[in-house]
Amino acid sequence: MPEMVEVDILVLGGGIQAVTLLRELSPEFSVIAVNGGLFDAESLHFHGYFSSGWNAAHPKAAKTYREAAGYWRKLLEASSVNSRLTAFYAALPRDFVDIVEPNWLAAGISAEETTLPTPFLTTNLPSHQSFKFDDDLVFDDAEAYLRLSAPVASHIVAGRADKIQREGSRVTGVTVNVGESQHQVKPQLLLSACGAGNAGILEMMGVAAETVDKAQLVRPLHMLLARGARVPPVSAFLFDLVVVYHPLEQGEGLWILSLNPEHPKFRSGTIDMATPPPIEKELIRDSLERLSNCMAGFDDWVASCQWGVYTGWKTDAPGPDGNALMQLNYPCPYYLERFEIDNFLSIWPNHWGLAAAAAREAGEWVRSQLKSRHPQPDEDSGLRSGPGSGQAIEDRWLSDKLVWQSWEDFVRQIGYRD
Repeated sequence: MPEMVEVDILVLGGGIQAVTLLRELSPEFSVIAVNGGLFDAESLHFHGYFSSGWNAAHPKAAKTYREAAGYWRKLLEASSVNSRLTAFYAALPRDFVDIVEPNWLAAGISAEETTLPTPFLTTNLPSHQSFKFDDDLVFDDAEAYLRLSAPVASHIVAGRADKIQREGSRVTGVTVNVGESQHQVKPQLLLSACGAGNAGILEMMGVAAETVDKAQLVRPLHMLLARGARVPPVSAFLFDLVVVYHPLEQGEGLWILSLNPEHPKFRSGTIDMATPPPIEKELIRDSLERLSNCMAGFDDWVASCQWGVYTGWKTDAPGPDGNALMQLNYPCPYYLERFEIDNFLSIWPNHWGLAAAAAREAGEWVRSQLKSRHPQPDEDSGLRSGPGSGQAIEDRWLSDKLVWQSWEDFVRQIGYRD
């Protein structure tokens, strides 16, 4: 039987939420995070854009976003990560502006009414207003993730939780597999920061299946990708199409285009994140059609690019009435829940950029529950292995596994303008 390792806090998960928790809680507490390796984090499919809160339909949520954007800007700049690869513009329906504009004033969100930059055209859009949001962030999330995880790398163990022991309403131990070895960890508090994997952790702890099913919603995420030397260095939101620019090597640029579907296809409960959803060709065709209606010289430009599609999963925790927080009309845009387990907390940031705000609230709860009692596990425990994956941390949408095609081959495959 492996020796029991006692620790103040055990975090399950290795994405940006786990990293922000480690930064929040150490060195005040002894804390380790167990994950499958930083390279495999759900966070790495984030497109690198974070709103300053202009899209939040509740004034408190708008303020949370604005404060989070300011926090990340300072932290990224201190970590030598460019937080503003481009400015961000948005063409918004007038009825939507009527709802959210009072929140901008209340939350102190900077908004300049202007025209969209070249090559965007909005003459084909319904009645709208166009804005530039100076406090929005556009950055390389893989670079940010790598830099921000470095100071807490010694707290990160490349492994997985195999079993969670409970006695009544308390977690009493966690069996952790690290390589070929097995370890028993006894935390004072257990935090689950696994994104969509949180449902699996709840299931492992014996939480009722009905509760697990209601704990989170997961929907398909589609990114239409265009790369080439003529990709314009601009980022924007065009009614329902997000366009995010990233510079590449050798003078190339990349556009990530994400269309917000009118009726997302949600799934509840546990899910295998390693198996991506199938490509919805109709959604890709709709994305191209939206872009063609808003871009000058579209037909000539598309032929100059290579095209691809990345699919993954986007996780949302349900709000107070069971609907997904993606609606942005709740006062708190992230979600923390204990599930009637005294020394447990699950955390859903619902957005990469909200991880720090969620970590601060989790930190307040931790400090209300315990004082540090245990030293940080040393090397002899086997639980200070660092990331240890040996694999590069890279954005999923730049993976070598992606297939790039010419425009001619791509449109033939997806059936665009047949």
